[in-house]
Amino acid sequence: MKTIIGVSNFSFHTFNFSSFNELETQFNGLKSLKSVYNQKKVSLAVANDITKNKSFGLSIDEQMSNFAFGKDRGAITNFKMRLDRSFLRGFDRSFTNDELKEKAKTKPCIIHKENTILYTPVPTLFLAGYSSFNTSIDFCNHYEYILGHFPIDNESYYDKVTSYFDNLTYHEDCKSTLDRVNDGFCNYTVAFTKCLKALSESSPTTTVSMHKKLSDIASKAKYNCTVEGKSHKNFKFDFNHNQKEYLALDCQFHLKPSDRNTKGNGSFHQKRVYFGFIPINDTEWEIAVAAMGPHITKHNSQDRFAPLVVKRKKVRRKGNS
Repeated sequence: MKTIIGVSNFSFHTFNFSSFNELETQFNGLKSLKSVYNQKKVSLAVANDITKNKSFGLSIDEQMSNFAFGKDRGAITNFKMRLDRSFLRGFDRSFTNDELKEKAKTKPCIIHKENTILYTPVPTLFLAGYSSFNTSIDFCNHYEYILGHFPIDNESYYDKVTSYFDNLTYHEDCKSTLDRVNDGFCNYTVAFTKCLKALSESSPTTTVSMHKKLSDIASKAKYNCTVEGKSHKNFKFDFNHNQKEYLALDCQFHLKPSDRNTKGNGSFHQKRVYFGFIPINDTEWEIAVAAMGPHITKHNSQDRFAPLVVKRKKVRRKGNS
């Protein structure tokens, strides 16, 4: 699901300007958003009528004409050229101010696989009822909500979540493990997003005690975080981190996301997020995610994710007496 950040004059810290310097400061602020909100499938759309919109009184065009040198057509033309060539370069200009607000009124669109949220650094009553944010924390909450509730498919979810929680190291085969969930990985993405967020917030760690490491992660995730109890080769994974190989990393540690996305479903569903700890230095470890979804079993040396085969007891039929 694509997230569009809507930007217009509601994205300025002030709505009244008395010089081109003040305008440049505000437009430079919009330009810097591209480096802050660069998550996967996130784009910034600046209203194509941003200088003409009059939502907050006089439009920018009208205010420019009121500057002491506003009658200087050359100065105004030069500023507008800088808008297109510098300040607003690289932004999506497909929508008007009203269209962006209308898109931010609606719920995420499953058909077009997109949602819109407005950037409003100064909250105003005018934007009440619209999907909007004014801090990075608010945007992260929104993005994580979209990740969990609108996963689209396994590949889309994995690509976005790994680019978002990028301080974790992922095994090269981790993506394929999502497909091993028989009843559909995308039915559990709310719980998995919580787990990955907890791991991300715990990585890197300087906590020495393994018990404390796991209890801290469990506290953040609100799910059980346990260890298998004994080592087995099926829990060993090879990682390549910062051009250094970590062979047979112990990944028997696991979170147990046990909630299905569907509200009201009271049945018990418990999947797994297996992970280990890569030593960065003598006192610091980064969390490495080995697999997401299926249980790791020990009965099949060729396939660590092979489900247990339940053998039915043969019922002996009595012959005719």
